[in-house]
Amino acid sequence: MPERGFKRRMPLIVLSATCLALVIAVATGAVKPVPGLGLTQPGHWVANPALGLVFFVNGANRSVDAQAAVPGLEPGSDVVQGDTSAYVIGQRRIIEFGKSDLTVSRTVDQPVTGERPFLLETAGGPYLVFREAGRVVRLGDAFASIDTGGSLGDPVATSDGTVWLQRTGDGMLCRLSKGSDTVGCPVQAIRGHSGALTVVGDTPAYVDTTASTLQTVTDTGLGKPLPLNASFSPAAQIASADAAGRIAVLEPGLRKLYFLDASGLSAGRHPGPPKTIDLSDGQYSRPTASSSAVVLLDLTHNTVLTYSPDGSPRHMMPIPPDNGSPKLSRGEDKRVYIEGAQGNHVLVVDREGTVAKVAVTADKPPVPLSTPPPSSTVQLPPQRGNGGERPKSPEQAKPQTKPQTPPTSAKALAASPPAIPGGLRATLADATANVTWGAAAANGAAVTGYRVSWTPSSGSGAGSATLGADARSTSIPDLREGVTYTIAVAAESRAGRGAPATVRVSRPAAPKPTITISRGKTGTYDKTCEAPACAKIHVVMKGFKPGARVLVRPWSSDPDYDNEGHTCKIPASGDCTFEAFDFGQVGNQVWVVSDTGVKSNVITWKSG
Repeated sequence: MPERGFKRRMPLIVLSATCLALVIAVATGAVKPVPGLGLTQPGHWVANPALGLVFFVNGANRSVDAQAAVPGLEPGSDVVQGDTSAYVIGQRRIIEFGKSDLTVSRTVDQPVTGERPFLLETAGGPYLVFREAGRVVRLGDAFASIDTGGSLGDPVATSDGTVWLQRTGDGMLCRLSKGSDTVGCPVQAIRGHSGALTVVGDTPAYVDTTASTLQTVTDTGLGKPLPLNASFSPAAQIASADAAGRIAVLEPGLRKLYFLDASGLSAGRHPGPPKTIDLSDGQYSRPTASSSAVVLLDLTHNTVLTYSPDGSPRHMMPIPPDNGSPKLSRGEDKRVYIEGAQGNHVLVVDREGTVAKVAVTADKPPVPLSTPPPSSTVQLPPQRGNGGERPKSPEQAKPQTKPQTPPTSAKALAASPPAIPGGLRATLADATANVTWGAAAANGAAVTGYRVSWTPSSGSGAGSATLGADARSTSIPDLREGVTYTIAVAAESRAGRGAPATVRVSRPAAPKPTITISRGKTGTYDKTCEAPACAKIHVVMKGFKPGARVLVRPWSSDPDYDNEGHTCKIPASGDCTFEAFDFGQVGNQVWVVSDTGVKSNVITWKSG
């Protein structure tokens, strides 16, 4: 995508005049319109609620190229941009403003409250993905609120604006096309397997961490599975895009960072061996990729680390303190932006992995945004999609005739939602998951509690619980056999609910009990069953519940045969072997059935 952006400190009136001149020229036929022309800039918008300002950080120039006052900025606000507008995403409302004239066009209520969305900038967007609620919101003139049918993993997008999503409950991989109001779920990942979506080049792909394979994702299904030559746990965290043909995978429990070879994916060529990096003790963010580098945040030591695609260290820089956990995002320009929790600084990671600090300061009078008065909050257009509710009709907002006076000095830092809880672990004890975590950073407001939720990979059994501020552990009972559960823990305070830490745990499927029979020891029972035709039936039972008393009865194709059966008390091994049931009807079929419903193989009786 061609890079278009503000020149350093370009007066906004000049940019507006240029756009107006271009519109006039197109209208009069002086120039032809350029297909796809937009105002997507190579950079990232950041909100600083303490100053009441939003800033545009130019990634190419590593500079702040624009700033504007936004009255009523909520603590913890994020900013996401589309072609012509940018959107301030708060806990309770969204403020939209034009990027060319920095004028607020409307303020809308948050479609989903109580959950921090995943922000996705791509063609046809931007999108807010509410993973827990399973809802995708497309901002802009083509607004849509789309129900996906279940909770979601992290989304990915390709350059044509196609968004791919994974439903964590049933493993379905779903496609949202540019401009569409509905999702289709044409691909089924293997049920019970853990994994995540990523993009290699511009091809969507799926990393199955249970099978340790990589596959392309298309509308017709998954491509040929390619072995990744490494083993992964359900807790493995996968980068959403490759870096020059390598996919970064973090194993937080092992403190290892893998660089998987995905260069031959489109050709179906088997990957080479992965590169493995041993990390120091600490908590790390999910890895993120620029076009040719891997970015990792060491949250324990407050440091950003970058690596080349072959795993060689590129750059290390301390993250300036900003009263909370940093925010990390990948821009459409394929640079990575590390934003301070309060918006006081931004670190820019270029495409090759070099890190530069950009100070976000109000070094000139901000350009005030005209904004609708508080009583004229605009309602969202009717929601569209799978199951979306329709709010009230939109109400036209009237901008203020006199801009509000922007703040002239920094205020005390406002509180924002708590940070991600550290050290989340889940261990399995029979049918119960024992979950532990560390305290979350408060970010200016005392943590009031922790919300724990769990979602099965299939079927019912999802749930949640809210625990006190001192809670550091809980137990989730009655996990179903053969099912993987995604467990999320998020801290809450008066400023809202923070982003969750997640972990997966699987309860293995118990082996299905089996019974196998064969001809046993030959002997005579009575005149109706004499050797050599008569013999015991040899019974081998496997996989039964230890301690259970199981009745086994023989059956025959001879309608006159009847036997009251034999009861076996199952030992700790779950296996039981015995010989019983004198049988001598040569040529008839015989089998046994347990009172638990397990049927053996069928044999045709032969004379000894």
